[in-house]
This record gives sequence, C-alpha cells and structure tokens, in this order.
Amino acid sequence: MTKIRLAKVEDSAALAQIQVNSYRIAYAGLLPQEYLDHFSYEEQTQDWKDLLGDTMTDVLYVAENATGDIVGYAVGRPGLTNLERYDCELVSLHVRRDDQRQGIGRRLFTATAAWLQARGCTSLMMWVLKQNPSRAFYEQLGGKLIGEQTIMLGDDVQAIEVAYGWPEIARVAS
Repeated sequence: MTKIRLAKVEDSAALAQIQVNSYRIAYAGLLPQEYLDHFSYEEQTQDWKDLLGDTMTDVLYVAENATGDIVGYAVGRPGLTNLERYDCELVSLHVRRDDQRQGIGRRLFTATAAWLQARGCTSLMMWVLKQNPSRAFYEQLGGKLIGEQTIMLGDDVQAIEVAYGWPEIARVAS
C-alpha cells in the first residue's frame, strides 16, 4: 500500500528524479528538447533541499510505496492566486509513470487539498500545459476550465497553460 506523508529534506534526491523524469517524459514533443535537457538531477535535488530546508509556507506531500521508494509528489500553496476567487493553488503533481493509474495522484491531490482547507482555503486552482494529456485527470477530479495564459519558460520558450478550478475545496478535500 502506498503511504502519503509530508516530505522531508532526505526525500530531495528522489523528488528530483521524479521531477526530471516526469518533465522529460510528459513534456516530450510539447516543449523543445533543449529546454527539457537543461534540467539536471543535481540542480533539482538542491532546489528541493532549499525548498524543504527553508521555512516553507507551501505543503509538499510524497507518496511512498511499500519498499520505501518515493513514487510521486504534490505541492500546494495557500494564498491569493492570479485568478480572482481562488485562494490556493496546486503547484505541481507528478507520479512516476510506472506507478500511474493506481489512485496515487488522486490521493496526493486530496491530501494537498485537505491541508490547504485546514489552513482556511476555500477554493483551489492549478495551471497545466494546454497540450498535456494529463488534463483529463484533473477533469476526472471535477476541475473546470477557468482560464488560459501564455508563459515564458526560460528566456526563449513560450507555452500556453490552462487553469482548472475547484470553487469548493471541501468537495475535493475529503
């Protein structure tokens, strides 16, 4: 059985592995290969250590399998978003490809929403690349399209994101 728990600094290397691998697999063909290749395990490990070592206002949950391997993570952020009426954001959610379709993503999403709700958030939103096939997952969770934006990734990569919203976080936090 997969266990959902708060992340620790010691999880940083595993988080980096999932993040870099997920980017390279999920965004292949959607973003330029040169952009995807610039992510390194070492740099991302340090980023996770920095995030987890600071006084963190975000929440970071990990999914740990029966052998103790980290197989997924979700990051949530309380506070105002750039879309009116949404007061928290699911910043990212990734599950290793071999561990998808087992309910892990849903459990990470629910745990993150519950943590945010416990801190007074009433609505949840997130951004996802418009061409990302994982959008169907968020639609299955009841997310409604609420916005679209063009973003710059690095200095020269432009992408379009769409926003999904859950106006009542209580519906997805249980």
